[in-house]
Amino acid sequence: MRIGAILPHTYLFGGVRRYVELSAAFTSRGHEFIIYTPDGEYPAWIELKGECRKLSEAGCGDHDVMITASPEYLETLRELPARLRIFYLQTWKVACERELARAGDILLMANSKGLMEKMRKKYGLRVLDGRGGINPALFHPLPLERSVNGGPFRVMSYGRLSRPRKGTRFVIKAVESMYRRGYDVELILFDSMTPGSVDPRTGFDPGLPFRFYIDLPQESMAAMYTSADVFASAERKAGWSNTCAEAAACGLPLVCTISGTTDFAVNGRTALIVKERNQVSIGRALRRLYRDRGTGRRMGLDGAKGILDFTWQKVCDRMTEQFATLLEGGGRMPE
Repeated sequence: MRIGAILPHTYLFGGVRRYVELSAAFTSRGHEFIIYTPDGEYPAWIELKGECRKLSEAGCGDHDVMITASPEYLETLRELPARLRIFYLQTWKVACERELARAGDILLMANSKGLMEKMRKKYGLRVLDGRGGINPALFHPLPLERSVNGGPFRVMSYGRLSRPRKGTRFVIKAVESMYRRGYDVELILFDSMTPGSVDPRTGFDPGLPFRFYIDLPQESMAAMYTSADVFASAERKAGWSNTCAEAAACGLPLVCTISGTTDFAVNGRTALIVKERNQVSIGRALRRLYRDRGTGRRMGLDGAKGILDFTWQKVCDRMTEQFATLLEGGGRMPE
């Protein structure tokens, strides 16, 4: 198959990682996978196994499948030569969602069970299964010391403070409250910077011991995750939570909302799922794991096993089967 994907850029974002990893998976199976961006530049933060070309070249030759997740490229998707045109739903709401649900010329695919269920309940649509994924070569447990029998209880969260829907500030407030009440805790945050962005560490002071990593190399991410005792997320309106999946793959128990985690976060087994998105609920779950670190460790081990159902190779398996069926059936969703 010849597959094309239209992206606005190749900076370090979860949405971009998805296509870089899918490119590697499809390419390893002998398919052609091309990422198209306005400038055609290859990602600087990770090796791309497929190709990256300028968007202006996307019309050169037919594609079996053309994919985008960016509403601004919806008309471009419609115009390019391809046997299958797919809009990949990766966030809870996109500007063109209603239009896509009613249009018949573009197929929909979702990156999580939550999004698939939403489209079924809201629009009566069955969408393609694009759930996942994780790269176990980059994200896996390491034999590092954790605070199982005392020592600082290390709480990690995604440090994208500029995006309120990530909910990081709820986690920070919950950990700060624990610290003020005498708990031996440490906060660990991480983020990446894009050209022109402001360093999120500037002026940041949570009022407790913390570490804030910026632009860690990909090969250092597993060690960073494994250094923590728990990963906390208060995200809302997510598709697939990359950071929660990465933390689970590295053996961390999760304290999280259901947003972006329903495929792999099992309450009481791999995660403590909070029903209310606030510092009180998050703090309550963190204190439970603080008091019983052995349980947290067992939850993390179960999570690391379960997330292997969503490796990029398995995502590619599901996509390949669906694409082949659709191509044989003239682009129609099977009954």
